[in-house]
Order: sequence, then structure tokens, then C-alpha cells
Amino acid sequence: MMTYSHSKLETYRNCPLSFKLRYIDGVRTGREGIEAFMGSRVHEALEKLYRDLRMCKRMSEDELVEVYHAFWERSWHDGVKVVRREYLPEHYRAVGEKALRDYFRRYHPFDQGSTVWLEKKVEIPLDAAGRYRMTGVVDRLTALEGGIYEIHDYKTSQTLPDQAAADADRQLALYQMAVESAFPDAREVRLVWHYLVFDKEVHSKRGPAELEQLRQETIGLIREIEAVSEFPPREGVLCDWCEYQPLCPLCKHLVEVEELPPAEFAADEGVRLADRYAELNAAKRAAEAEIKRLKEDIAAYCRQHGVEKLRGSDSLVSVKFSRTPAFPGTGEEERAVLEKALRAMGRWDEVSSLDTRKLGKVVGERKWPDGQLTLLDPYVRWEENVTITVSRLK
Repeated sequence: MMTYSHSKLETYRNCPLSFKLRYIDGVRTGREGIEAFMGSRVHEALEKLYRDLRMCKRMSEDELVEVYHAFWERSWHDGVKVVRREYLPEHYRAVGEKALRDYFRRYHPFDQGSTVWLEKKVEIPLDAAGRYRMTGVVDRLTALEGGIYEIHDYKTSQTLPDQAAADADRQLALYQMAVESAFPDAREVRLVWHYLVFDKEVHSKRGPAELEQLRQETIGLIREIEAVSEFPPREGVLCDWCEYQPLCPLCKHLVEVEELPPAEFAADEGVRLADRYAELNAAKRAAEAEIKRLKEDIAAYCRQHGVEKLRGSDSLVSVKFSRTPAFPGTGEEERAVLEKALRAMGRWDEVSSLDTRKLGKVVGERKWPDGQLTLLDPYVRWEENVTITVSRLK
């Protein structure tokens, strides 16, 4: 039985294939984004800061930065990847240093409550039987007077979330369940995110009803994961930072040819196929646009001169004018009125039809209960379709 974590669930939501490779197949590539690398070193430095404070050893600002750089040097490896090529590793290193200096100056002398947990691994059962379990690591838990506990989480993200995003966050709310279980005197639990790059705090609170809703939603997501048998890749904003690009059908060829010398790049069969398809596709789109304009010009000419056939050098173009009825489309206000009128006439069944495209989407994405989908199995024919699109590289 798999124990889940916030990062596991988020990995699945972002990309099922990445989830499978990491957590089911146990694949490790040794690749790591520079942003994640920098964030880990900042976490380590702050953990060291608070562990020393427990032992009545107070770091200076410069000592904290020295610790950070020591962790950076010790942990650096060849698999660290910089996606944004306009920046160097030293730029990210400097961002981490500035974040730590800002943090030190804001909270020194670090007397905001008593530190209870540091990098504490917690387990959160989601149901009474223990069938569904979550695990996580709390960056820091602080106890204040009057039974108030604060869960602190450090973020080195380059984006600052709004309040709605903080109030919807799953991770620290799950940690709140662990805190309330471990400390019966907890009268109030506050969720605090430190967005270190911006030197800002974001706060949130969750009541019993909100925690129960989160519990049920998390169980539902786990059930979804355990019910699926296929884990397709899902393209998104995180693809450029994914360590599994060499194994992903969406990125594999891009990685394979990225560093090839120009001659080898041009000779690659995949590159040649893509270039030829893009060339023909562009020509087709240009031709279709020109044909559309020509049809309009030909129709206008024929109307003006009262003709329905045009003689070319070695061709004959025939034009037929006709009228076909059109009706309000789905979503238009008049559509509902039209459907009501047809039902009132008793003619609805004569003009309504089964939308097999929508039904295929229902079956393919398993939007109905399993029992209903099973009844459709005898009528389903699985066909392979190939869709090719062309876009410009950034």
C-alpha cells in the first residue's frame, strides 16, 4: 500500500507519467532543476540556524550565509540543470543568499515563540481504518502562548500567490491535522508561508469543516490514482524543468537533438520529417486562405455578370448558388427556445441524434460511474487517430 504525500499528489495532477516514473517505477535520472537545488540549500541553512538556536548558539548574518555557501559547494553536481539560459548558476546562488539575509534581518533575534519541530516527518491518517495515509515534512513548528501553534513553510519560488491560493493550499492544512493530533492543547493553528525571494509572509487558517472537506477531497484523489491503469504525459508549464524529459514522448526527441552539431541536427530523420511537414502545412494553409478569397471573388463575379460557369485556359469552373437553413448553435440564447418549440410540436425525436463525439469523450475520460461504462463496452470500438499540429519554437 502506497503512502502518499502532498508532492506525490501534485506530481500526479501535473503529469501522471512523471508520477508513474518516480513513485511506481522508482526511476531516478540524477537531473535536478537549479531552482529546486537552490531551495534545498536555503532550507538546510535555515534548519541549521534554528538547530543552533536550540543549543543556545546564535549565528551572525554572515555565518548563516557562509553555511549556505558551504551546503551549495558540498551538494553541487553535474545533473543540476539551468533552464533559463540568460541566467548562470551564480545568479541563483545570489538569489538564495539575498533571501537568507532578508530573512535574518526580519526575524533576528529569532524570539518569535518556541520552536517545537524542525524538519519533522509526520504521518496523517485520513480515515479511521488507516487505509488512506499521508506523510510530509514540516519545515518548522512554533508554539506561542495560549495554545497557539504556527506551521512555517519556506518557499523560494519566483511567484507570490494571492490569498485565495493560500486558502486552497493542501500541504500545510494536512500538516495542521498532524499538529492537532500531536498537541491536544492546540487551541489555534496558523499556517504561515515565508516567500523568501519577496521577503513576505502569507497566512491562512482552516476550520474543522474545511479540514474535513480537504480530507474527503484527498481521499477522492487517492482513489482516482489507484483506479487508473494508464499514466499519460500531460504537457504543462513545468515540462522544461522535468527530470524525465529523456523518457517522455513529449520531450524525448527535443532532448536527443538539442545539443547535436548543425550537420547532425539537419540530418536527423525526425528533424527532416518535422521540417517537411511544417513546410507543406504552411503551404496548405496559405493555399486554403487563397482559395477562400478566390471563391468569394468568383461568386461575386458570377452574381455581377449573371453566369454560373467560367471558362479558363484549360479548365471549367462551375458555380452553384443554393440556400441551406441554419439554426442557433449550442450556447446561443435562442437554442433553448427552439428546442422547447420542437418538443411542444412532438417533433423532437425526429431531429435529435446521439452525439457520438461527446459519448466518446465520456468513455475515454471515464466521466460516468464504472457500472454504466461497463454497459457500453459491447458498443465501443477503439480506433487509433493521428493528429498532427505545427507551432513555432520559442
